[in-house]
Amino acid sequence: MTLPDTDTDTGPAAPRRPSPGRRFARDLREDATSAVEHIVFSRLLGSVLVPRTARRLLLRAAGARAGSGPGGGFRLVGRPGDLTIGTSVYMNRGVFVEAVAPVSIGSDSALGMEVMIVTSHHELSPTGAWDSRASGRPVTIGERVWVGARAVILPGAVIEDDVVVAAGAVVTGRLSSHGVYAGVPARRIRDHSASETVRPSAS
Repeated sequence: MTLPDTDTDTGPAAPRRPSPGRRFARDLREDATSAVEHIVFSRLLGSVLVPRTARRLLLRAAGARAGSGPGGGFRLVGRPGDLTIGTSVYMNRGVFVEAVAPVSIGSDSALGMEVMIVTSHHELSPTGAWDSRASGRPVTIGERVWVGARAVILPGAVIEDDVVVAAGAVVTGRLSSHGVYAGVPARRIRDHSASETVRPSAS
C-alpha cells in the first residue's frame, strides 16, 4: 500500500509585514530626517542671512565639495555628497538644485534668480507605463558660465566653459563653449567673446 505524499512545502514563507507600531516608528524617523534636511538645505542654505563661510561649512559637513562661498542663497534637495561647487560661485535668490545625481558647478559661474537644476527623471516601460521610481542623470556646469533667471537645466545637461544661457531657456543637452544660448530647447544664437566677462554678482 502506497501512502499519499504528505510533503506540503510550498516554497519560502512570505516575509512578515512590520507591525503598526514598527511602521509608525519608521515613518516618524523618515519624516524627522526629511524635516531636518528641509530646514538645513532649503531654509538655511537658501537664506541670504546666512554668511558665506557658514554656508560653506554646512555644505562640507554634509559631504558636499564647496569652494569659497558660494554667494547668494539656494535650496538643495537630494544628496549633498553629489554636489560640487567651485570658487567664487554666485547663486541668486530662489535657485533650486536637485542632487539625485552628481551636480558640478564650475568656478566663477553665476546662476540667476529661480534657476532650476534637475537631475531626476522617470523611465517609460516598453508598454508605455510610467515607472514611479526616479532615475538620476548628472548635470555639469563649467567655469565662467552665466545662467539667466528662471532657466531650467535638465538631467544629463552639460554646459561647457564660457557660456551664457538666456533667461527662461531650457537646457537639455550639451552646450559648447564660448556661446550664447536661448530658447526651448536652448540653441546657440551667437558666439560669446572673451571680452564679455561673467561676474559672480550677476543676476
